[in-house]
Amino acid sequence: MKCSEIDNYIVDHVLDELSPELQIQVNEHLAVCKGCLAEAERAKAVISDFKNAARFVPAPGTFRKIVKQVQLQKPQRARFFGLPRGLVYSFAAFLFGVVITKSIDRVISGTVQPVRIEVRQEIPRGTPYSDTVEFYAAPAKNLARI
Repeated sequence: MKCSEIDNYIVDHVLDELSPELQIQVNEHLAVCKGCLAEAERAKAVISDFKNAARFVPAPGTFRKIVKQVQLQKPQRARFFGLPRGLVYSFAAFLFGVVITKSIDRVISGTVQPVRIEVRQEIPRGTPYSDTVEFYAAPAKNLARI
């Protein structure tokens, strides 16, 4: 392996996170190359310093101070006529739908000719024609005598 390729694997080598094949190749290169071995030793020292370092604990009021500085005020939502924006948009969409529906109805009803229905009422004649059958309502007592 070349030194430029080993640079990518030095930290993983120190942390023992390489696959067995890569571990062997890196070890072989470190045995031959003193520059890469020195780089590996420096990485090992830095990592061990971080592992052995004491955990930083801030002062008791520090977290609250940071939160106050970082907190952002919620932006005010836009309002129309004192109403929430979503309600105004919904109402506008409803009115738009009504206008479109009425417009379409006018276009459709303007192109279709209305159907003319003629209703005539004839005055009944006193005597029926010979080809006319008239139906009469008979009381039930007369029908039972048959």
